[in-house]
Amino acid sequence: MKNRLKFIILLLLAAFDLGGQTTLSLDSILTRIETVHPRLQATDARIRELDTYAKGAITMPSPQIGGGFWMTPYNPARWSEGMGAFMITGEQMFPNRNMQRAEQRYMGAMSGMEVAERGVMQNMLFAEAKTAYYSWLVLGKKIAVLEESKNALRLLIESAEQRFQYNREKLGSVYKAQTELANLERMQAMYAGEIRQQRIMLNALMQRDPATAFEIDSARWRLSPIPVQADSARIAARSDFRAIETNLQIARLEQEWQRSKLKPEYGLRFDHMFAFGGTPWQFSLMGMVTVPLAPWANKDIKARIEGIDHRLTAFEYQKADFINQIRGNLADRLVMMQTLQEQIDRYERDIIPNQRKRFQSTLLAWEQNTDELFMTIDAWLELKMSRLSQLDLLQQLLQARTEYEKELEQR
Repeated sequence: MKNRLKFIILLLLAAFDLGGQTTLSLDSILTRIETVHPRLQATDARIRELDTYAKGAITMPSPQIGGGFWMTPYNPARWSEGMGAFMITGEQMFPNRNMQRAEQRYMGAMSGMEVAERGVMQNMLFAEAKTAYYSWLVLGKKIAVLEESKNALRLLIESAEQRFQYNREKLGSVYKAQTELANLERMQAMYAGEIRQQRIMLNALMQRDPATAFEIDSARWRLSPIPVQADSARIAARSDFRAIETNLQIARLEQEWQRSKLKPEYGLRFDHMFAFGGTPWQFSLMGMVTVPLAPWANKDIKARIEGIDHRLTAFEYQKADFINQIRGNLADRLVMMQTLQEQIDRYERDIIPNQRKRFQSTLLAWEQNTDELFMTIDAWLELKMSRLSQLDLLQQLLQARTEYEKELEQR
């Protein structure tokens, strides 16, 4: 059922690509990565491999069959006197079912490690995709800011060139404005190149041709509120934390398996002799039992059981250190996000509105010939740089959010 669902998703994704859809949301990108990325598919194959091995843990050992001469004289002439026989033998050991079930549980738990590792790997791939997606998002906003600034600057240049014809403006001011316009175009080309890099990275993560054209769904994107501090339950849901828990479970199951080896196993042997010289046929039926409790036969088993106790203690300490480290990382990311959000709000509430008013006032003063074009351009530059700085802070905030979500394995 799971494989069928994956197949249906792949068909939908293929139809999605062939249908000319060029706008992708972040969730659709993550879904495709989760479905088609070869690292995750390889891990799925290893999980199925280990599960298959566990199915074969409960089995019977192969029987042993033999045949040959039994107590037979070297002189064939004596065979007719009833000396010697031809014997066939069969032997079958019956394993301890408790030991096999313990081994099956131990082997079945091994795939849990691969499941946890898959979650860790998927989380890393999601973080890479989010970083590229958010970088592209902010770069698009920067290009829009530059385009708006170019439009304002073009109007200034047109007006300044007309003023220059009537000796009402200095040529140096016109050149400065034209230089700033060329610099805006340079920055736009640089940002467009960075967007192409992010597109290539996302295509690679989605296992598509790097040249595949698409756009991100930035129109419906909204910045979500700063999250609250996560509790221990969210931390315990992480794949790497579950990997430690799986290691604990595997160690306990291995210890149980080793203890089961201290219990005996039984066997049965049957021999049948075809006697020579008319002597009646004979048979032998013997039962066998292993004696693992013998002190010279179980030293390695007892050593393994004791060693696993120390391994379990190490895992408990590792869990405690892991929880403490993740809590510290989450608290650090929260403080960073709160600080960045406060700075963004300050730009939005105070800095940018005041600089826009300053630009408008210097523009009005320049049009009324009470101020220089240099002052208007400086006010325009301050406004542009503040808007770009606000977007730089937004990118830092989104990166901090990505790292926060990576710590909690949030999609």
